[in-house]
Amino acid sequence: MKRIPLNALQKALISYLTDNEKVPVYDYVPETARPPFMTIGAFNCKEAGTKYEDMVEVTVQINIWSTYKGKFEINSIANRVIVLLQTKQIDLSEDEFLAVRQQVDFFEAYPEEETGYNGVISLIMLIQNLQRSES
Repeated sequence: MKRIPLNALQKALISYLTDNEKVPVYDYVPETARPPFMTIGAFNCKEAGTKYEDMVEVTVQINIWSTYKGKFEINSIANRVIVLLQTKQIDLSEDEFLAVRQQVDFFEAYPEEETGYNGVISLIMLIQNLQRSES
């Protein structure tokens, strides 16, 4: 694993979701933020390359936060986001990475203790490093 694409992926995901979804997405949630909104959650990155290809498999969680008392709002937002993620590959070319494969692994929603719901979309991507190594 020569370069990991986590910052590039987070930047590209936030940009793609912001451009295509009305629910705001944050890296850092400001105190003024009002639900519903999304955050980029946990990342998992593991080696997936070959002798000739520098690739990693990344799992990233997209969290959806809602204060709506039922599941309707969280499920509606998740449906739109999942459709977006299945419609177009995330563009990582600005940082010299390529999304080779992208698929939604699962979605789950569960009630928060105090109010509303939290939803988690798990996205799995196979990402290739296109930057030439300095050997």
